[in-house]
Amino acid sequence: MNFIQTVLGPSPSAAFDFMSKAGQAETTRQQLDGAAAKIIRQFEPKNVTLQHTYLIELKGKSPGRVVCATDLSKPDGWESLAVDSIPDQAHVLLSADTINNKLAFVVWLVPEQEEWKVQSFRLNVSTLADKDSLQLLVLARAQQARQHSFNAALLYAAAAQTADRGPNFQLGITQSISDDMSKFTGPPEITGQSPFLWKDAEITYKVRSVGPIAIGGKIYVIIVHEVSPWQSDAQVDGLNKELLNYFKRRFPEYSDVFAGLVARGIERGGNRGYGTVEELPTPK
Repeated sequence: MNFIQTVLGPSPSAAFDFMSKAGQAETTRQQLDGAAAKIIRQFEPKNVTLQHTYLIELKGKSPGRVVCATDLSKPDGWESLAVDSIPDQAHVLLSADTINNKLAFVVWLVPEQEEWKVQSFRLNVSTLADKDSLQLLVLARAQQARQHSFNAALLYAAAAQTADRGPNFQLGITQSISDDMSKFTGPPEITGQSPFLWKDAEITYKVRSVGPIAIGGKIYVIIVHEVSPWQSDAQVDGLNKELLNYFKRRFPEYSDVFAGLVARGIERGGNRGYGTVEELPTPK
């Protein structure tokens, strides 16, 4: 808790003193400052809380990883943790609130000079709005069963992203997500590497990225596309709306899961951007 609160505090570089010799060899005080500034700027985390502690007592040489489980038959019933060849060590899972999601912090602790020190740490967005990786996986499977491949593709990707805890801490659910995704084929519009070329009659949209985004506790689809330099906001807003009209005709099933759409036009050859939001009406 002290380590994470120091990283998020006014002097992040002081967190360097909490790290083990091996941990310090992987970073610098300046890098900690830079990483913390990015975290605070992007997420504004608050309310850091302890979720779980995994205390490992190892006898003999490290097998590389150990499994901690409550129920191996459940996707969220086990975790795989990295271990070093030392008798005592621990992994600690913490969470923090952000404006639109939750963050997960994973801290690997080892004893050094009779104190616990930080071997490594990792943070990741752990929810999309109020939905965690298990809930997103359940939604993805339901959409796949309804043959809504676009929705399923975005939800599977979101489930994988929110389940990621880095190389030293693997949630069991990542295996279930990976197994599902290996058998799943998404629509051609978002298959392969971006940019994607979407053709609507004689118009071709160059789409840089497509994915879910959490805004105000709701999940939207955001589509980022390249547009020619524009003369006014009204002009680029019109281009965004044309893309959204095409998208709604092509994937009307989006309204099953998502609260609305965001199109963001990025100026080709420039650095300007303009966003257009279309929200579904709230059911009465």
